[in-house]
Amino acid sequence: MRDGLGEVGLRTVPWHACAVLVREQPATELTIATRILARAGALGPEDRITFRLNDVAYIAGRGVTLATMTPYDVAVVLVEDGSTLHGTPPDDIAAYVDAHRRWPHAASVARCTDGAYVSAPTLRACAVVVLRRARGEESISDGPTIEHVWLDLVSQARVSGALIGAFPTDEEGA
Repeated sequence: MRDGLGEVGLRTVPWHACAVLVREQPATELTIATRILARAGALGPEDRITFRLNDVAYIAGRGVTLATMTPYDVAVVLVEDGSTLHGTPPDDIAAYVDAHRRWPHAASVARCTDGAYVSAPTLRACAVVVLRRARGEESISDGPTIEHVWLDLVSQARVSGALIGAFPTDEEGA
């Protein structure tokens, strides 16, 4: 490394683009939420849900089939300027980054099938908001209800086999 630049193959790139740690747990959580929403028809093929940790956002990458996405399909971008740290983000990443800037306290934003963007303080809460919106149900905001709904969704997805391959290792049985 020299002057904040690292060498990748024959190219010299900014160091932050070389040394990014994609955290396994957030990528897995995003994968589970994305698969559940895709299975329920609450996300269209080009819709996404994000998971923000501090100044980076995790999102399903470009061209990913949402119902079969894995943690290895996740792209990571800086919320500040939208620069890619890992993977290939979707073409419309700027809209998600802008949504995170509009809602700085949101840990998650999503584009619903009707084109509206929603946000929530947690990934699970955002997933529940998206699902309830797709079903035409009233939104909920209390933590215990959101957690209960989330656990039911995960349980149903596991029973149906929708989460097979969603984990980076053999965590399915865990």
